[in-house]
Amino acid sequence: RHSSEVTTMTRILKWVLGIVVVLGATGFVAFLYLIPPLTLVAPEEFVKQAGEMPPPVTGISDPAEQAIAERGRYLVLTADCGGCHTTQGPKGPEAAYYLAGGMTFVTNNHGTVVSRNLTPDKDTGTGSRSPEDLKRVLRSGVYPDGRPIPPHAMPWPGMSNWSEEDLHAVVTYLRSLK
Repeated sequence: RHSSEVTTMTRILKWVLGIVVVLGATGFVAFLYLIPPLTLVAPEEFVKQAGEMPPPVTGISDPAEQAIAERGRYLVLTADCGGCHTTQGPKGPEAAYYLAGGMTFVTNNHGTVVSRNLTPDKDTGTGSRSPEDLKRVLRSGVYPDGRPIPPHAMPWPGMSNWSEEDLHAVVTYLRSLK
């Protein structure tokens, strides 16, 4: 009699487990079905705002320097420097403050980190730094005063492979900003 109770209980548990699995799978399939397909919006629309954010280099009169700055603009855009160095407003990044810094990040190891102003402002930005100082930060993640920048605070390891021409182009672009 005891073994028949165990057999009945095992059968009931198997049925309950089967029903739970079927309901879970049905719920998951329904969830996937109800998600709007990503193809409703063209991929270009997803990145449109980010692509329009970097100011153009039209303020540079020398065509050669303008071409160099345009390359720097491209590198800054593709490296997503604006993702951390652009002030966020209620609707996302503020174009008027592109690369002006001010975003706050809380990290486990380094406390609160505030992104730096990359514009050429002499008081709050990079205007008081030499081009070599800026290239050193990009290349090796070391501030002009010798302090290292943790790679999770700035992705300088990815930039360390940039050529000297790329570094020069980025600095030229940063110097062209307002």
